[in-house]
Amino acid sequence: MAAKRLAFCAMKQMTKRWLAAAAVVASIVAANPAPAQAAPTVQRQRLIATAYYGTMDIIARETLGLKARFITVGGRPVPNLIVNFVTTGERFPMCEATTDLNGWAECRNGPIPPPQSLANLLVNGYDAVFDGNRYYMPVAAHNNIGIG
Repeated sequence: MAAKRLAFCAMKQMTKRWLAAAAVVASIVAANPAPAQAAPTVQRQRLIATAYYGTMDIIARETLGLKARFITVGGRPVPNLIVNFVTTGERFPMCEATTDLNGWAECRNGPIPPPQSLANLLVNGYDAVFDGNRYYMPVAAHNNIGIG
């Protein structure tokens, strides 16, 4: 019986020590909280996009030379932007390209859209669309396409 009581007192003493240690740690953390840091805010930049006249080869059934250039407002070219070339209005996707170091994205041999979209493409032209990212705002440029 005395052994049980001695073991119980030892356990009780150990529990008190653990609780005291936990209280000390909690008071240190409460007294010196880590400063909360706000997430860095990045002001997204506006871009200037220019699309250029493209052509279409009906026999080969492909669009040729759809290209666009993307620069900052300050005139600096922007590389590595994913640009979608789509028909104006209905936004039928023709191809996707990434801007090079000089800010150019080009769709050399994109497929011709189905008949209804093809008519829309010839009448209304195409758009080069950048959807935006955490650094740059979305932008689009428009131009026409002819049969060549």
